[in-house]
This record gives sequence, C-alpha cells and structure tokens, in this order.
Amino acid sequence: MLGRERIRTLLREALRQCPAGADGDIYLTATEQALTRFANNRIHQNVAHQDAIAHVRVAVGKRQGRAVTNNLSETGLADAVRQAAEYARLMPEDPEFPGLPEPAPAQSVAAYDGATADCDADRRAAIAGMVCHKAADLSLDAAGFCRTGATELAVVSTLGADAYHAGSFSGLLITARSDDSAGWSKGGGWRMDAIDGEALADEAIGKAVRGRNPQDLDPGEYPVVLENYAVDDMLEALSFYGMGAQMVHDGRSWMSELHGKPAMSPLVSIYDNGLDPDGWPVPFDAEGVPRQRVEIVADGVVKGPVHNTYTAARAGVGSTGHQRGATGGPTATNLFMRPGDRTTEDLIASVDRGLYITRFYYTRLSHNRGCVMTGMTRDGTFLIADGEITTPVKNLRFTQSYVEALAGCQGLSDTAHLNLNEAGVAMHVPAALLGSWRFTGQTV
Repeated sequence: MLGRERIRTLLREALRQCPAGADGDIYLTATEQALTRFANNRIHQNVAHQDAIAHVRVAVGKRQGRAVTNNLSETGLADAVRQAAEYARLMPEDPEFPGLPEPAPAQSVAAYDGATADCDADRRAAIAGMVCHKAADLSLDAAGFCRTGATELAVVSTLGADAYHAGSFSGLLITARSDDSAGWSKGGGWRMDAIDGEALADEAIGKAVRGRNPQDLDPGEYPVVLENYAVDDMLEALSFYGMGAQMVHDGRSWMSELHGKPAMSPLVSIYDNGLDPDGWPVPFDAEGVPRQRVEIVADGVVKGPVHNTYTAARAGVGSTGHQRGATGGPTATNLFMRPGDRTTEDLIASVDRGLYITRFYYTRLSHNRGCVMTGMTRDGTFLIADGEITTPVKNLRFTQSYVEALAGCQGLSDTAHLNLNEAGVAMHVPAALLGSWRFTGQTV
C-alpha cells in the first residue's frame, strides 16, 4: 500500500508541471493482488502482482491532453504531466468540454479489511484444497481460483480535488466437472470471511453430480428461474449497453426513448449506489466527483442514466460521479436489484414446465434497442416439471431481449447475492422468475 499521504505528495508535486493557465488532474489506481489457481483437483499456480497507474489529464481552455504512466518517480510523473500538456496544445477545441470539476468532499465508506488484504498463500491454498478434496471424493474434477488483495484510488487536481479510497477484495470461483456435466459457483466481496467456501464448493459439486446424463430439449420459449449468476449477467449487460448518459445521448442505449416509461415488470427496481457496504463501495469516480445513488429503474419505470461531468453539463444536470476509468463514458458499476418476497424454492414451485438456469456464458450484444443478447446456458441447466427441478438438460443457445425478459418478471427471491467480477464491477442481485425466455437451439 502506498498510503494517502505519499500519494497526495507525489501527485501534488507532479501537477506543479502544469503550464500557466492550464488545469490538471491525476487519477491513480494502485493494486496488490494474489491469486491461487487450481485445476484437475490440484493447485497449479500461486502468483502475486503489484502495479500502480497514473492517468494524467491537462486542460488548456477547451483542449484536453492525456498521458498514462506507471513510473511513479518524481521524474516519471513530471514527464507525464508535461506530455499531457503538450498533447493538449495539439488537440482541437471541444466546445462542450465543461472544464475540470470543482472539488467536493466524498463520503467516507468502509471497504477495507486488513485480513483480506493481507491474506497469505497458505490460507488461499487451504480453501482451494478443501474444494479439490470435496470434488475428488465424488470423482469430479475441480478448477477455479481464490484471489485476495487491495486497491487504492486517488484523484488530485490543480483545482483542489483531494480524494482517496482504499478497498480490499476477495473472490472464489469454482467449476466442478464430470465427463458429461458441470457445476459452477462464485462468491466475492471486500471481506474474505463473508465468503462461505464450503457452501460454494457444495453448490458447484452438487450441480455437477445432479447434472450427469443431460437430455435433449427442443428449442422454444420457456419460463425460467434464473440463479443470481444469470441475473448478474443481465444487469452487467444492461449497464454496459445503456445505463450511461453518453450512450443514451448517442441513441445507442436500451434506455433511449424509454425514459419515464414502464418498460419492465413493476417488481423490478434497479439502482446504482457506490456507498452501500453490501456491494463493493467506492465513494468517488475517476474525476474525484462523489458518487450519488441513482435510480435506474423504479417499479418497472425507466428513470435516469448515470452521468460524468461532461454528459451532465450537456444535459444541464449535476454529475452523479460515474466516470469509470480515465476515458470513456459514464458507467454504472455498483448495481443493486431490489429483492422480492419469495424464496427461490417458491419461484421453482410456481413453474409447471420450464427451466432452471445457473448462469449464462459467452453473451454478446445482438441489438442495442431492448438490449438483445445472444449466448448460451452453462454449468447447470435443469428442467422444471410440476414445480420441481427434475432432468438435467443439454445447454441451450438463446437470443433474447433482456428488457423484454424483465418486463415478464413474475417473482424475485427474498435474498440477494453479491457478484464481484475481476474488473471491480459489483452486482447485488436476487434470483428471478421470468415468464418467457427464447431458446434458439442446443450447443454442440
């Protein structure tokens, strides 16, 4: 860990290289990560990685220049600021550029756990070993990883921004396989002790055992009960393909022309909140702007996209603090879907004939409007008959509008699960019962 004072001193000193009449800011990310991988029921890799990257921006009037460096020496940072200033002079003016944001204090939020950040290889190996032994006892092969680490984020500007945040992270991903079946589970968050490794191992292994000898199923439209992993895929796609104001402005978003309209079931409420400790809290964005809670969908009605300072100025509103990374448009990365009032078992029991789906795989955008996605099921797909999970079925391909599917939401589980991916995107989601899902064929 570099620490707040060291980072502040380094970045402030570097910004002294900004030329007269120019403003500048530096967004720094520093990460320490350790990873233990396992496959074929044995640990095969244990690695550790450290890196820090400074993203420098210099604004000269309506012109912006950028430079990136991981040389955090006094000379390295100073050179990056001078380089960004030179690039700014060469860039054309952007009449819509509002200038760097004025500093505003961000709310402090607890997201750092020392035991997680300092976890050693022995503890990760013990978790991996437990998974492998459980799988081997049932003649299955286990693969996956256990990762732990910490990240520091900081923004310092010539206008007075001085934001710093430290957060820890952990994750356990498990795949269990037989010759003709597979099961999958995943857990993550900023506290390692919040991950129940035994339960995740039993979940993945249980699916692989139950999924042996899968049967063919004709393509068509079926009601589905989606585990939280599949719902996570839906929210991530809805975020990346349309919750940002830039995409809405460009007409490339599923939200385009839906603002203020009921596009999903009244059971569906989705919001972004970077301050909620049940997610992976980050209190400010890459411009140092404090994150705001943003209602994306409220009781099925499409509300607002998230903003950075650029899109907010164009829309005549305030930034919601959602600039993700130094470049690109605003993105919702701390999403929550409001749980329902039924257990997952209740959702299954209400289906006469449908499918229970663990997760989706290799999903890709087919059409922006409606967020139409194509992909396949994976690692545990089962037929539901007369309200019970019965026969395992072979994986199916689909082409489905995620907006349309959520318009047909008939129930949500009363518990939610945190999914934290390797890029730091957090989704806190329940299981869901959707009235119809369009399957186009079987996988090979």
